[in-house]
Amino acid sequence: MGPRPEELEREIAFARDQLRRDVDELVARVSPRAVAQRQADRVASEAQRISAQAVATVVPLLRNGRDQVLSRPALLGIGAGLTVLSLATVLWRVRARH
Repeated sequence: MGPRPEELEREIAFARDQLRRDVDELVARVSPRAVAQRQADRVASEAQRISAQAVATVVPLLRNGRDQVLSRPALLGIGAGLTVLSLATVLWRVRARH
């Protein structure tokens, strides 16, 4: 004796619900808003990473004292220039993709 009609109906209902959830998830993944949000999150993450690297470069100079920093303005200028260049590169990449 095969499965009873009630069991088949429950299995079909379960499969239908699962399929509906899968389709809804796919639609959410490929929606322009979701894609844009993921891209914005990536850019923000990259900017934070670059900022952290810049801080890691400059903070040791600051810890050596004000005189140490003031006696090497070229290094401070290079650090600031690299920071600006890094951020400009990130912004350029973002705009180039859109």
